[in-house]
Amino acid sequence: MHMARKDVKEAIKKLELHSEWDQKSDCTIILEFLETLPNLQAFEYRQWDPLIRTADHFRLMSSLRHTSLLELFFKPGGFYSVVERSRPIGLTGLKKLDIRWNIGDNPNEAGSSLAHLYELLRPSLATLVELRIDVDPQYLLPDLDLQLLAPAGGSLRIFEYSLQHRDESILDTIPVIFPHLTKLTIQWSNMYRYNEYPDVYSVLWKESHIETLSKNVNLIDLTLSSDFEMDANDSFKADSDYAWWVRCYKRRLSATQAVALACPFLQRCNWVQIGIRHHNESMVHPFIIEKQITYGNMIRVVRGLKQDWMGREWSGCRYLNGMFTQAVNCKLEALPGDIIGENDPESDDE
Repeated sequence: MHMARKDVKEAIKKLELHSEWDQKSDCTIILEFLETLPNLQAFEYRQWDPLIRTADHFRLMSSLRHTSLLELFFKPGGFYSVVERSRPIGLTGLKKLDIRWNIGDNPNEAGSSLAHLYELLRPSLATLVELRIDVDPQYLLPDLDLQLLAPAGGSLRIFEYSLQHRDESILDTIPVIFPHLTKLTIQWSNMYRYNEYPDVYSVLWKESHIETLSKNVNLIDLTLSSDFEMDANDSFKADSDYAWWVRCYKRRLSATQAVALACPFLQRCNWVQIGIRHHNESMVHPFIIEKQITYGNMIRVVRGLKQDWMGREWSGCRYLNGMFTQAVNCKLEALPGDIIGENDPESDDE
């Protein structure tokens, strides 16, 4: 790899490097190779074992600084690493940045993890179009202060954020600091890891969130992990309880209809439901918003997309986990939302 011809290195525009378990090597060879790729535009690096340790992040960024990089996917941690020493200076000029951050604080320096993360983000904030941040260290940290990301407000169109705490105030913060978003994803989901926090749930859905979301005036694609079951006192109780799945779907269909009225450009809405089967499992309820002509008038209609539990017809009760479940018809035509099946074409209003 390091001895490749110059013309070969100049032709490389995209590179993916994955470090697997127990892969021991000197990262110097990798860093020196990256310095010889002047036309590299997209780089993906993910590791399980800490081949490139946090102490080497400064060297890694320096190696990439001589490239033409526009897109960076970076999963830097080993198995829940901690910050070691010097903070890196991130790259300038990036258009797309995706960071999966599972690095914890240095035991001797509280706050060092998020400070390290921010220094990776800061230099490209003014040019970013897409930003994804997934914060999932082994132990809970304070959430990243999104106000620090405000310099991205002029250019950012796509923001996806997974965090550990139930901070619903970010719904108010985001349209202020990122006023031009067309795609927004927020998952309050990283507290479910390994059932360490079995009584923790996601942010509860509130009617007031509809007005807050309406402030994202250009929104086309929305994904949230809001919890609808806690207030309904309808938590998961048994595997394959299809009646429960139907109730969960109906709650999210109703919420999507309300959000679609408030967000006139919305075309897709996904709800990530956490805590099914086991606390760290989830499923997605996807919906699309179509334009249809009814009696000569243009209206917007919310339609569900088929999920794997849909399309089945169950008769009679089922005995599961010491309890009887309610019989329910899960055929598509029996469910609300004019569900689109596998063979139905999806409309494209974009």
